[in-house]
Order: sequence, then C-alpha cells, then structure tokens
Amino acid sequence: MATGGGGGCSTRLLGVKRGLHATTETHWLVVGVAGAGRGIRLLSMACASAGKRDMMNQPGHGGDVPVAKRRRRVEPAGAAAAGIPEDIVEEILLRLPVKSILRFRSVCKSWRAMVADPRFVRLQLHHSTTAARRRPPSMLVLADWCLPEQRRGAIDFFSYPGHGVSADFALGMTWSSKSTVAAATDGYAAADGDAVDVGNADDNLDAAVDDGNAAADWDDDDDWDIDVGAIGWGLHLHCNGLVLLRSMRKYSTKMLVCNPATKELAELPACAPDYFGVRAVGFYADQSTGKTKVVHCFIRHCDKTYTDYSVGCEVLSLGSPAWRPVADPPYLVKTKTSPCILGGIYWIAALPSPSTGSCTTPGIVRFDVCSEEFASFPCPPFMERQKMSDIACGELTELGGKLCYVHAPADDRIELWTASAADGGGSRPRWSLQCTVVLPHSFDTFFQFTYDYQGGIFFYVDYAMIYRYDVERRVVERVVDMLEEMTYFDSSRCKLDRCDGDWMHHAIQYSESLVSIQAN
Repeated sequence: MATGGGGGCSTRLLGVKRGLHATTETHWLVVGVAGAGRGIRLLSMACASAGKRDMMNQPGHGGDVPVAKRRRRVEPAGAAAAGIPEDIVEEILLRLPVKSILRFRSVCKSWRAMVADPRFVRLQLHHSTTAARRRPPSMLVLADWCLPEQRRGAIDFFSYPGHGVSADFALGMTWSSKSTVAAATDGYAAADGDAVDVGNADDNLDAAVDDGNAAADWDDDDDWDIDVGAIGWGLHLHCNGLVLLRSMRKYSTKMLVCNPATKELAELPACAPDYFGVRAVGFYADQSTGKTKVVHCFIRHCDKTYTDYSVGCEVLSLGSPAWRPVADPPYLVKTKTSPCILGGIYWIAALPSPSTGSCTTPGIVRFDVCSEEFASFPCPPFMERQKMSDIACGELTELGGKLCYVHAPADDRIELWTASAADGGGSRPRWSLQCTVVLPHSFDTFFQFTYDYQGGIFFYVDYAMIYRYDVERRVVERVVDMLEEMTYFDSSRCKLDRCDGDWMHHAIQYSESLVSIQAN
C-alpha cells in the first residue's frame, strides 16, 4: 500500500495488477473525497487509453497484425477494457459531486447504466447524507425576488458551504404574470420573465423542464399574501435532495418540486383548495416503499367563531397523477414549518378552548407516515399558558434528530426546546430546554434550519442574516448577511449583480442527490 498526491489531493493505491507484458499496468484506486477528482481523471485516462488500443486493433489502423490475418473480436469498453473492477469505479463515483457523476455517464454504456441503477441512486443518497455529519453543513441559499407592480420575479438557488461570503449558482426559475413560466436561469434574479431551457449541455440531462410540465401562472387580479413569509415561493421543504416550493399567492394551489443538483423540475397536480387560501404541507420519504411523498392539510369550511369547522388531508406520491385522500386532522392545522422526524410529521394546530369551544388554544398534532393517521402530541410546558396569537414566532423544526420547538419569549431572545422520544413502556415524550440564544438585536422572524458536526446551530433572521450558535461556548457567531454581504456567482464563476426590486433570502439544509422526481 502506498500513498501519493499533490496540490492538496491524496489518493490511496490499493493494488497494482500487472499483465504478462512489462508494458501493461493498471492501477486500482479508491479515493477519499479530496482525491476524488484525481481518481476520476485517472480512470478517464485509463478508459481513453483502452479505447485507443481497441481502435489500433481494428482493420486499417496500423496494427502489428496484417489486415487479412486479423481476427475480429468484440472488445470490452471503458473501465472494463482498462481492467478496473466495477465496484472500484462505483466507489469512486459515489464520492463525486452530482454534477460530475452526470457528466461521467457519457464515458461508456456501463457507467451510464450504473448511474441509472436505483441501487446506485440509493447508495449516493446515503453517502451524501452520512458524509454531511462529518463535515461542515451543506446549505442552499434561496434568493426570492420580485417586482410587485409588474407581477414578475425569480427565485435562484445557490450552494453555500456554511462559511465565507461566496455562494455558487445551482438553479434558477423565473415567473411572470404575462406568461406561464417556471424556467431555469443563470443569473441573479434574471428579470426578463422569458422561458429559458433548463437543460445543461455538459450534463446532457435526461430530464428537463418544459413549459407545460412545470409552470407558475400569475393573474393580474390575484391577491398576494406576502405577510406569510415569502414573496413568490416560500416555506421551502427539503427531502432526499429534492426541494418543495409552495406558491405564496393567496388561494393558489401551485406547488413545485425540484432537484437543484440535476436541475429537474416538475409541477405537482393541483391540490384541494383551502377555505382561507393557504396551505399546510409536509414532505417526506416513505421508508417502506421508497417513495417521496407530499402531505397536504386544508380547511373545507370554518365559521367566524372557529367552533364549526372541517379539515381534510391528502397525500401525493411524486410521479402520481392525483392526490389521494387520507384520514382528516382532528384540529385546524397551521401553515407553519412541518418537520418529519422518526416516522412522523408535526404541525402546530389550533385546539378548541375548554371554556368556549373556539379554536384558540395552541397545540401540536402528529401525522404518522405509515398509518396515515393523526394524533395529538404533548406540548412544551409554556404553550399551556398561551393563545394562538402568542405563537406568531413559534416554529417546529428538527435539531439533532429530535423534534424542536423554537420559542421567542422576547424580541432578542430565542429558546430551543427538544422533545425526547417515547420509550416502549408507554411514557409520553418530555420536553426540555436545550439552549437559550440571545441575539445582538431584535428580530421579526427566526428560522433554525441546520446544525454542524461540531454542535453548532445555524439559523437566519428576518430573511437576511445567518448566525451560528456555539452550544459549548454559548456564543452567537455572525456568519453572513445574505442580502448585503454575500457574493453570488453563476455557473461560469462570474459575479452576479443584484437587480432592483423586493428581496427575501432563505437558507435550508441540503444534501444533493440523484433522486428523480418522475422516477419516484
């Protein structure tokens, strides 16, 4: 065994296979993440060399054997011709970014078949999610822009490593009230509203956006519901490398799902309308079937006293043509964040008051993704003394694999409460205060969205500023202002300038994957 490398990359040589001739030598490589680029270049060179040998052995290409006496035979292609086992190739490809994996599908048919294999897709997703626990978090910054008076705008996805002030373009979509568009762009909020093909010449993707399959139409007489947290598309949910976007236009049923790594984008079938024109949505992977699903709660009707109401629920498997009704929620579900943890999706809900019967008491409901039924879930102790009007900044999220409630007792203070998992003895989950975060200024909105392998908790406030809370030192660290300080680059590493208009920036935890929307 030997090691070698340069330029900050390292490779590990597991074996050297020598043929009968001294001039024949093939290296078998397994590389770490840092050396993956070197490993794949060596693989490509080996495949190219093998292809050249095959060509020289064909008639008319100057081989050593006369053409008349040369036998025809079928030579293996690519890595097989170079003598590199497929399992070694697989280990190298799994350590590459998705963009590189897609490019190397064109090396040979066996590589294309390997990448398209559902087993490889699952392995890549597992490697992407587990590797994220051992290194700084991978994030997506979503820049949401619009010109309200013209009813047009864009949302751009940028990869951000969790430190520094640079973010790289991944995917962009424009929308316009005058055209039905949800198309890819390569600029920081391209404001022309024209459809741009999402296909990438380098990636040669199998799946691409077309205007009929993924669209966002906006009518001039539509009402806007900007106060709920986004300008155009907001309250984004991530699952297995896919991102769910919901239109924040009031009474709209538009929802999109995209894979920023593969640039696949699809519009979901229209969901049931909500009485108040808003949507409570969850996004999860069904472990029993491998399907990625969306669950949507909606209010059929509700009187002014919030005592007479009816709530429905439906589930959609990605790739299915229609939503499927499931058991009704017992209470009014709020349009807040909805984390999926240990087989359950959690929402803040409005429960009937014991004294009046009106739904003014805050609570929590859990949707079991296996049985597809709802049940009440214990609340943090402070919620028992609150009313629905007191939880404007309250959010449910995930923290270290546990359900977390974000509580704001003051304008500059946040409490993170976590719930213990219920044991097999029938005891109820118990809430405990994880930490208290004191910010250097007051805020209106607060979103805790990820944590790192060192125990740091990331959150962003007022759709602009990202902070990191060091749990061990109990210190708030300022990371970056997504609006004023962040430098955004396009796919050619050219700096992007910000357009005039209204802006909101979001940040979400993200692990890139090869998971397909249509193939689910």
